[in-house]
Amino acid sequence: MEKKYPHLFSPLKIGRSLMLRNRVVAAPQSQNDIEPNGTLSLHNIAYFARKAQGGMALVTVGDGIVHPTGQNHPNQVYLYTDNCLPSLTRCAEEVHKYGAAVSIELSHGGIVCNPDFINGERPYGPSEVPVTIGFQTKDPVVVMSQEMTEEFMNELADAYAAAALRVKKAGFDMAMVHAAHGWLIGQFFSPHINKRTDKYGGSVENRARFAVMVLSRIREAVGPNFCIELRMNGDDGLGPDEDGLKVEEAAQIAKILEPYVDSFHISSCLHMYPPQQDIMQSPIFRERGHLVHLATAVKNAVSKPVCCVGGLADPAMMEEIIATGQADMVALGRQSLADPDIALKARTGREAEIRTCLRCATCQSNRFQRGTARCSLNPEIGREYEMQFLPKKADEPKKVMIAGGGPCGMQAAITAAKRGHDVTLYEKTDKLGGALNFAQTVPFKDDLYRLVGSMTAELEAAGAKVVLNTAVTPELVAAEQPDALISAIGAECIRPNWPGMDKPHVMMAEEAHKLEFAGKKVAVIGGGLVGIEAALHLAKEGKDVTVVEFLPDVANDANIRYGRTYRWEMEKEGVQIMTSTKCCEITDSGILAEQDGKQVEIPADAVVIAIGMRSLTDESEALRDCVDNFIVAGNVVAPGQVQQAIRAGFDAAMFQI
Repeated sequence: MEKKYPHLFSPLKIGRSLMLRNRVVAAPQSQNDIEPNGTLSLHNIAYFARKAQGGMALVTVGDGIVHPTGQNHPNQVYLYTDNCLPSLTRCAEEVHKYGAAVSIELSHGGIVCNPDFINGERPYGPSEVPVTIGFQTKDPVVVMSQEMTEEFMNELADAYAAAALRVKKAGFDMAMVHAAHGWLIGQFFSPHINKRTDKYGGSVENRARFAVMVLSRIREAVGPNFCIELRMNGDDGLGPDEDGLKVEEAAQIAKILEPYVDSFHISSCLHMYPPQQDIMQSPIFRERGHLVHLATAVKNAVSKPVCCVGGLADPAMMEEIIATGQADMVALGRQSLADPDIALKARTGREAEIRTCLRCATCQSNRFQRGTARCSLNPEIGREYEMQFLPKKADEPKKVMIAGGGPCGMQAAITAAKRGHDVTLYEKTDKLGGALNFAQTVPFKDDLYRLVGSMTAELEAAGAKVVLNTAVTPELVAAEQPDALISAIGAECIRPNWPGMDKPHVMMAEEAHKLEFAGKKVAVIGGGLVGIEAALHLAKEGKDVTVVEFLPDVANDANIRYGRTYRWEMEKEGVQIMTSTKCCEITDSGILAEQDGKQVEIPADAVVIAIGMRSLTDESEALRDCVDNFIVAGNVVAPGQVQQAIRAGFDAAMFQI
C-alpha cells in the first residue's frame, strides 16, 4: 500500500530489539495530578495512553526523579522507591495496549532544586554557583549550590541505575536519561555551570565523565537489551559569545557517550534563565523546526538513531526531516496535546483535520497556575480518564440547530455530529471562523487561522451540515423544529462613547489587521490580549505603536507564559506602553489622556480601540423560548478566548443534549 509519508511511517529499530512502528514520538511531558506519594494517577495513565491510541510510536512519561535530592517541583514521579512500580506497570500496559512503546525520563534537578523540596538542603551541582530558583508553587529564591563530591556522584549514579531497573521491571521499553535543559547531567556538560578544576571539569572528556559513570551503571543494571535514550542539549542557547555548551562540543559528547546508549534526543536551553525558556518552548515567534539543525549535527557524529524537537506540527515537514536524513525521529510535545491523533490522521490521509498547536502556552500556564492539564484546542485534555467511560454515540439521535460559526459553534457541531445527532450549523456571514478570521493576515497568528480550515474539515468528516449567510431567528427555529438549539453567536467589540469616536482615523481592533490607513503613528487603546496582538502586528508592519492601558499592566488576560512572551516581543519591536492611563478624548492629532492626575497628549495618525468584548446576550435570549432544550455556550455567556470557546462548545454538545 502506498503511503503519503513513507519515511515518517516507516518502522525504526532502536537497540537490539525495540521496533517502533513509525518515527513520530510523544516528547516527555509532566502531569500535575501526580499522587502525593509520587506515583502516577489513573488520570495520568489515561493521558499517556491517549497518545498511544492516536498512533504515536513511542510515548514518554516526564519527570521521573531518581533521588530525593533531585526534586525541583511538587509533581514528579518518585523512581527512587518501589512504590512507583504498580502505577508504572499500569501505565506500560495501557500504552502497550494501543501498540506504542513507552519510556520515562530519569531526572535530577541539580542546582535548580528548591531547598523547600529537598528537606531544606542547598541544591547539589557540578560547582558552587549562585542560582535563582522559581518553579510552580514557590516564589523565586537565590541560593548557592553545593559542589558534589565524587562519593555523592557515585551514590547518584547508583540511584539512576536503580531507577532504570525499576522502570524495566514495570514493563517499560526504554529509559530516557535527562541531560538537557539545565538538569544535573547537562549541568556537567555546560561550561557555563561546570567550573570544576578536577577530572569532572574543563575538557569535553572531563565534562562527560559523570554521564559516563551514570550511563555505564544503568547499562550494567538493565542489561544489553533494555533501551537507553539520552536527552541532551545540542547547544545551551546562550549565544555565540557566552560560555554555554556549543553544538560542536555537544556532538563530541554524544560521540563519547554513544557506546552506552541506544538513541539520542536533542533539544536546547538552560531553563533556569527565563528568556532561555522560549528556546525550549518554541513560542509563536520562533520558526517551526528551529532546533532540528542541532539534532542533525549530533546525527552526523554518531551512528545511533537521533530524535529532533522544535515546535514540529506539519507531517510534510516531518517527512522531509526523516527523508533527508536530518533526524531519525520527530518528537511532539504540545502538538500531542492539541491533537493526540496527529499520527493517525497523517497516516490515513486526514491531514486537513489536524489541529495545529497554537503554541499559546495554555497547557504550561494552567499547569503552573491551576495545577490542571488544559489545551486551547483540545477540550478532552485533562479528562482522558473520564472520556473512556462516555458512550461514543448518543442513546437517542436528535435534530440539533447551532447558531454561530465561530470556534464554539463549530466545536459543538463537530461533537454533536460525532455523537450521531442530525446537526445543522448556521452562520450569519459568508464564512466560518468568527473572530478567528482576523488572523488571516497576521503572520504570527497563522496557526490560529489554520484552525478554521481544520475544524471545517472536521465538520465535513463528522457529517454536520453548514448553512452560511443565514442568521438563526425565531421564525427559522419554528420552521426547522429542532430538538435542541445551541446559541454560540459570540460577542462584539465594545465601542466606547468617548468624544471623537466618529473620526475617520478611529477603528476597532478587528479592523486593524487590514492596515488600510495612512500615517506612521498608531495608538492602541487597550492593553489586553487583543490590543497587544494588534499592536505587535502593526509594529511588525513598520508602524510606530503606543499601547494605552487603564490598568497598571498589560496582557492581564493572557496566561503567564504567553503574556511574558508578548512583552518581550513588544520590547524587541519598540512598542511603547503607557499603563495607568485613561483615554478621555480622541482628537484629529491623537489622544487626550489622563495619567497620574495629569492630562497628556499622545500623538497618533490612527487610533485602534481594543477595550474588550460585549456578549450578544439580548440577541441570544430572543431564541430561548423557541425550543425546549435551549443551550447558550461560549462568548455569548461571557467573553473569553479560544480555549474557553472550544471547551464550551464541546461540553454543550457532549453533556447537554
